[in-house]
Amino acid sequence: MQRRMHAPFHARGLVLVEVLVAVGVLVVLAALALPSFAAISERLKLRTAVQALTSSLYAARAEALKRGGRVVLARNENADCGANDERAQWRCGWLLFADEDEDGTREPSDELLQTWQPPPGIDVIQTSKRASLRLNAWGQFNGLGALGFELRSRADAGAVSVICVSSGGRLQIWPGVDRCPS
Repeated sequence: MQRRMHAPFHARGLVLVEVLVAVGVLVVLAALALPSFAAISERLKLRTAVQALTSSLYAARAEALKRGGRVVLARNENADCGANDERAQWRCGWLLFADEDEDGTREPSDELLQTWQPPPGIDVIQTSKRASLRLNAWGQFNGLGALGFELRSRADAGAVSVICVSSGGRLQIWPGVDRCPS
């Protein structure tokens, strides 16, 4: 018969004090890293909104060329988003639709081509203060020279970008600035 040998008491595992010290160190490291994670998260949300709006602008131009005009990119007037009386404010998102009667507003008979809502906490401001942008048969925005969109995080003042659209329809993205360069 074989006899089992037990380890002495001091070598059986971690002491409660050791576990508490390790947890304390982890809490301190997490507290130091948390602010930088918040900034990274805000910048990622902003980048997502910039890419989505850029994609919508390109899609609007392509659809206008394909359909011979009659395409509108408009801010979302959704009641679920809350009061949005300021025409320049597009924080509720935007719609891209085929405007068959060319009146600039979406009726139920107009084909919805795309809809998108920016992440929470991101403001989207259309600089020419229009609630909708109509495109002509050449993929240009009717009645406008150049225009822009300012995208800004409400939580991080440094997280800002602009999308500048030339009169010919060319897009440029400028991160870190709040207006299109002249």
